[in-house]
Amino acid sequence: MTIRHVSALAVLLAILSSSYADTREWRSWCSRGGADHEATSALGWHFYCDPDEEDPEEDAPSAQAPAPSPPPTAMERIEEMRRALEEARAHAILEPSTANVTAYLRLQKETLQRAATFSDAFRRTVWASPDLDYTLKRPVGALAKRLWSDERRAERASVLKRLGERYGLIYLGHAGCSTCRVFGPLLRAFALRHGLDVLAVSMTGEPLEGWPEAVPDQGRTARLGLSVKAFPAVVLYDTQTRKALPVAFGVVAEDQLAERIFALTAREVGHDY
Repeated sequence: MTIRHVSALAVLLAILSSSYADTREWRSWCSRGGADHEATSALGWHFYCDPDEEDPEEDAPSAQAPAPSPPPTAMERIEEMRRALEEARAHAILEPSTANVTAYLRLQKETLQRAATFSDAFRRTVWASPDLDYTLKRPVGALAKRLWSDERRAERASVLKRLGERYGLIYLGHAGCSTCRVFGPLLRAFALRHGLDVLAVSMTGEPLEGWPEAVPDQGRTARLGLSVKAFPAVVLYDTQTRKALPVAFGVVAEDQLAERIFALTAREVGHDY
């Protein structure tokens, strides 16, 4: 390489270095705004500035929006409907204009329609679900109720017929009791009709109406754990458990007395309901 060539190469490197420095100087005019921004604009449209690096603060995700509230429950919706109806009614009473009364009546009609729809859906469901139909257990129709009553009486008579195998009746009364004078003979007829054993106990030791064979109390009721304050009284005595079970106090009709004895001796609690 000749000296001439070396000199030309040195000149070229100097020019390139100067261009690079000038370029860096020009790029220092690039800025994000303010006076520097105005200076950059003055350089002309042909002057190019590199885009600014993205500001991490600007790119930060915005605050998370609050989660939507859950929809109201069925109970809350019912309560809201009730309050709305009461408010409309109160408004119509305090300011009985045509508009207020009309608004209340429309809201009341809507509420009644909801109740009617539920009632209709309720009965249709019961009709299609025998296990949910209580009338199959306790009929309400005239024909079904009569058939049920006939079966009930037959079952009750059978239970009363076998009652003496385990139970006995205790009748408690006293001579000064006016209702005892009425109930005593009725109870005797009932016992004879069903073949029941009855122990009549006179609380005063005097004879009882319809029960001349009554025995004086002499602490019998206390030994049975009974504290009787209303007369006449009928008590079932269970010979297996040796416990007394009150059946009735006061005057009770024969069919009612039979039903109570049947329920207490042949039905578990809750069976009939």
